[in-house]
Amino acid sequence: MPPRAAAIYCRLSYAPDGSLEKVERQEADCRELAARLGWPVADIYPDNSRSAWQRNRKRPQWERMLADIEAGRIDGIIVYHGDRLIRQPWDLELLLKLADDRRLPLTSVTGTRDLNSEDDRFILRIEAAQACRSSADTSRRVKRGWAARAQRGEPIGGGKRPFGWGVPSGKTGKTGKPIYDTTQQVPGEASVLREAADRLMAGQSQGGIVAWMNEVSRTSQGALWTPKSLKNLMQSPRIAGLIEHGGQLHEAAWEPLLSVEEWEDVKAILRRSAAEHGYAGRERRYLLSGVAECSRCGGKLRTKPSGGRNRVTSRLYHCTNRDCPGRVSRNVDRLDAYVSGRVLRRLNEPGFVEALHADDEQPGVGAEIATLERRKNEALATLRSLADHPDVSAEVVAASLESFDRRIRELRARLVSTTRQRLLARMSGITRDQWDAEPIDVRAETVRALFRVIVLPATWRGPGFDPASVRMIRLSNGA
Repeated sequence: MPPRAAAIYCRLSYAPDGSLEKVERQEADCRELAARLGWPVADIYPDNSRSAWQRNRKRPQWERMLADIEAGRIDGIIVYHGDRLIRQPWDLELLLKLADDRRLPLTSVTGTRDLNSEDDRFILRIEAAQACRSSADTSRRVKRGWAARAQRGEPIGGGKRPFGWGVPSGKTGKTGKPIYDTTQQVPGEASVLREAADRLMAGQSQGGIVAWMNEVSRTSQGALWTPKSLKNLMQSPRIAGLIEHGGQLHEAAWEPLLSVEEWEDVKAILRRSAAEHGYAGRERRYLLSGVAECSRCGGKLRTKPSGGRNRVTSRLYHCTNRDCPGRVSRNVDRLDAYVSGRVLRRLNEPGFVEALHADDEQPGVGAEIATLERRKNEALATLRSLADHPDVSAEVVAASLESFDRRIRELRARLVSTTRQRLLARMSGITRDQWDAEPIDVRAETVRALFRVIVLPATWRGPGFDPASVRMIRLSNGA
């Protein structure tokens, strides 16, 4: 007896261009089969670019079909081939469990199965086991190929063209789209990427860099830049001429845009920003917002308009802590002018750069961190292979890894200091006009590196600015 409401299930494991052509072809063949068998089609369930092999990959239409079967809306299944429906034994067992309470025929171009027949169940279980083995073999070959390519320094995997690399190779893929040689830099994009890294190391905020990048470029997919896309780009090993695979870094076949040390500097800045703010932050508008401190409670000052809702005459830095016993405030323009003058005087002091680097005994901190990270990963892989060996102590394994982690933590703490030193060395000797031309986030980071700015309660009222109402505590060597 034919079903009263059959489902057509179609699946394509990989469609790099999002194409539905092959899925539609499966549907057309299934509709012809349904017409030949006299099965009325109630609904179509297409899972495009969905793997049935990967355990963590969701198949929304597969799950919807199972729900409809359980609800009694579907009592038959049509597929192009059995491997389009299931690639793992547990998928089959789930389907058989639903078929236990109702006769559920399964048909394909290769033949019809009765899911309530023990003989057909036996054959389907064999086919599912064969499909599972075939997928596992394919996965193993692909992973082995990727590992070999990584060791040779060649690009691995597919995906989107990385920003900064990828010139047309003159070849096209199966979908007709051009294939890019991602070992070659795209000059215009590479210069944008290099300047973005320079701006980040100079102290400009992520929000400010994103705004600048959106003025001069778009991502490799034509989208606007976001703090997340900037962070992913800057943390990628590709930018330092490296490939990461299996937890290990390999030297790549392409030219790096940053040295390994610069890359470690960039990652340290991003880590410090995430720890201090928890978010990428908006583009900065005021020099001392979040930098200057209230002398009464230690809270950071923010800005607000002064003069009333309908008559704004100026802006004030003010303490936002409602529990502060004496919330201070100060005119933005006057405090900015005073602090900028003190910073410029410090940056132009004789011997400033020499004092800045007086204690710098390890200029290659970033390179040493990268070397330790590679050695740690190699040791971890070796220790994993010996984990079940009776002569290997778990305590020894833990101590070995902790020694790497401890040294890396020490170097990263020092790296924060060297990134600030690089900023201050760049700003040393700067003129007033040059200071005013710098992005405001760079100026704010310079202030933060040189001084603690503490605002005291005002001692007089009226025009003018009282320098005694601001305490600027000089930080040692700008660190």
